[in-house]
Amino acid sequence: MPPVMSIDNTEYQVRLKWMLHGQQCFNVLNFISRGSQDLINNLLVPVVNCVVTHLLPVLSHDVDFLGADVRNVTGTVAQEAEQPAGSTHLGTESTDSLPSTNAMVIALKTAHVGKTGRGRLFVPGIPESHQASSVVDATFIAAAVAFIACMASAFINGDPPATPFFDWAVRSRKDNTAYPVTQAIARPIIATLRSRKVH
Repeated sequence: MPPVMSIDNTEYQVRLKWMLHGQQCFNVLNFISRGSQDLINNLLVPVVNCVVTHLLPVLSHDVDFLGADVRNVTGTVAQEAEQPAGSTHLGTESTDSLPSTNAMVIALKTAHVGKTGRGRLFVPGIPESHQASSVVDATFIAAAVAFIACMASAFINGDPPATPFFDWAVRSRKDNTAYPVTQAIARPIIATLRSRKVH
């Protein structure tokens, strides 16, 4: 099957798919394509590898990472692709997870001012052994920081910007525009989500 190639200056939405406590949960990440690249090998595979390498080792055994899919949210030609997690897909910590409405927050910042230039990524499946008093421990923070570094290496562009490249982005619903991420910060205080369906 021929590769699905991205379209220059098109925005793509990647969903990380999880099962936690019998319910499917999603992380939604946004990207901007600079040039044309393989949506699986150059986007989904690196994202999945960052999750498997850095997050799964500190997540509860209750977590099952199913993989990721992608679709374009701009442009006139519909595109979709999917990448399973592979043989390593379960959290490795033996302790139970906090409720599925609890997650660690990774704050996303862009060069755009105001709330429209900020976003959040929620990490589910925090083991009870990696938190105390609603704060994750240093081991969990270190894993989140390593995940951020992995994503930044692959998807935060340099100066001058490289092409082809996928820019990790924050999509603003207010002005319907995606802004490239310039910084991501792991927050230690555990957040409570209103919905378990979309992270």
